Amino acid sequence: MGLDRVIENIQKEGKEKITHILQDAEKQAALILEAKQKTIDEASVKKKQELEKQIDVLKTQEASSVEIEVKKIRLNAEKDILSQTYQECLQTLSSLPHKTIISSLLKNVGKELPDAAYIYSNTRDEPIVRSLTKIPYGGSIDMLGGIIVENKEKTLKIDYRYETIAEIVWERSLKEIAKKLFT
Repeated sequence: MGLDRVIENIQKEGKEKITHILQDAEKQAALILEAKQKTIDEASVKKKQELEKQIDVLKTQEASSVEIEVKKIRLNAEKDILSQTYQECLQTLSSLPHKTIISSLLKNVGKELPDAAYIYSNTRDEPIVRSLTKIPYGGSIDMLGGIIVENKEKTLKIDYRYETIAEIVWERSLKEIAKKLFT
């Protein structure tokens, strides 16, 4: 009965730490978005000037073709800004304290894949991973940070790479991010 409580407490703490990590990542993303908003405003002024010149050239064409071209240019600019913002989010995530994050991820691994037989990380985090778990180290992988674990048969894999976590948060937040950046 006591062991169940300990396990529940560990699971609860792991969930709280992951929630905290994700909240920190979202806060970092929000700070980056605020900084980007200034850049966007400046770029917007320049783009508007460029677009006005292009509109003058295109006035002889049909109005609908002008609108399509303007939208295409804006969407490409938005796509570039979103891509740059995403890369900055990844850089910020990789600068967070790895030991704390990996420790939290390992707690989650114990719940999701208790029979984990192999663990992988990047070369930089290998000593941290080896010091925090008894799961045999399977090797290093080219990634920003985080871990990947597999069962003995290599049929089940849990991917806790920073890139994967960031992609999940990014996809979940993309509509809100775009709204903040471009409205």
